[in-house]
Amino acid sequence: MPVLHDPTAFSLGPLDVRWYALFILTGIFAAIGLCSWLAERRGLDGEFLLDLAPIVVIAALIGARAYYLLLKWEYYLDHPMKAINVRLGGMTIHGGIVGGVLAVVWYTRRHNQPFLRWTDIAAPGLALGQAIGRWGNWANQEAFGTPTDLPWAVTIDPENRPDEYADVTTFHPAFLYESTFNLINAIVLSWLVLQVPKRGWLHTGDVTGIYLIAYGVARLIIERIRTDSLMIGPWPAAYWLSMALILAGTGLMLTARWRDDRVGSASRIEEERTSML
Repeated sequence: MPVLHDPTAFSLGPLDVRWYALFILTGIFAAIGLCSWLAERRGLDGEFLLDLAPIVVIAALIGARAYYLLLKWEYYLDHPMKAINVRLGGMTIHGGIVGGVLAVVWYTRRHNQPFLRWTDIAAPGLALGQAIGRWGNWANQEAFGTPTDLPWAVTIDPENRPDEYADVTTFHPAFLYESTFNLINAIVLSWLVLQVPKRGWLHTGDVTGIYLIAYGVARLIIERIRTDSLMIGPWPAAYWLSMALILAGTGLMLTARWRDDRVGSASRIEEERTSML
């Protein structure tokens, strides 16, 4: 797999527009489009979603950058002007998830909307946005794995290779593995969103929980071959956050079942169906 040797897509006068930013923006708009379609199919308020979306996007971007800066605080303490330059990368999906969730919590409470019903709608869109946004790593020649000579290996320029692999040319495209997983995840989660009002075994919050568990497991597996992991103690930071996602998703699904057992599944399904009318 070849890579882009110029991370700049095009220039507008003195401003260079980079592929990384274009992939991120494309992922954001695709995510909003999918969420809007799912909300319409579920009979939810599309206007509320469009009002919520920019707040979540901004909060997610701030969280994604803030967490990255926190993990590399010593470097940015010496280079403070680079802290706001995100064109070359430096975003973490775990920080983005935390920022986005906090924004949804705040906004749904403020407008008396069901939090988990909206996170269920958002989960497939988030997965789709990740699938597209990961290609920004391809453009920046980052987030690749250990050396390999597989047919789909990605070629990395010498200046972007880890020191221990300076003489190696091709590597696992870890970003491609994660992008492929996220695309499949988006499809499955979208189907589940549409099934919640119809299936007694699905509960409000399950789609959110399944996303958290599935992405946490996938990231744990893929992170094992990454060569540029940021560390917290002896483990990559992604290990800690992915395990937290798995625990949160599991707890959410268990809580949903305990809650719905109290109100009765028949009442829950009728409530879901009514919301679609």
